[in-house]
Amino acid sequence: MQTNVELVQMLYKAFLDHRIDTILEHCSDTITWDCVGNPAWVPLAGTRSGKDPVRRFFEELARGYTFEEFSPDSFHDAGDHVFCFGHSRSRAAATGQAIDDRFLHAFRIENGKVAAFTDFMDTAAVAVGSGTLRVTGEGAKAA
Repeated sequence: MQTNVELVQMLYKAFLDHRIDTILEHCSDTITWDCVGNPAWVPLAGTRSGKDPVRRFFEELARGYTFEEFSPDSFHDAGDHVFCFGHSRSRAAATGQAIDDRFLHAFRIENGKVAAFTDFMDTAAVAVGSGTLRVTGEGAKAA
């Protein structure tokens, strides 16, 4: 029997291998998928419920961003929750700009499946890189 951390690690490997069906197989039918941020600035921000909206999220992610690096750095087991700190570097299709992002992902596991996922990201970096937010001033850049 795999632990919750091993489940999440397997899901990250599936993501890196572009095996979205594998991810969805390990999600509950009623999954809640939440990307924190203002949808006016962060293109994929918002909450989705159910596997079909989550599949569309991954399709939009693949169309909008190319990952040059994706690294889940540390995993923290908290019973039915797993937290992962990591970082990524992607390129936005809309602007060609690189986005360096540190993230915290929170997974809630029920009966061996992901019941809820929340992505806390560097929304300023994503918004600037995606071209939806402009930073002005001398030396201004998203952190």
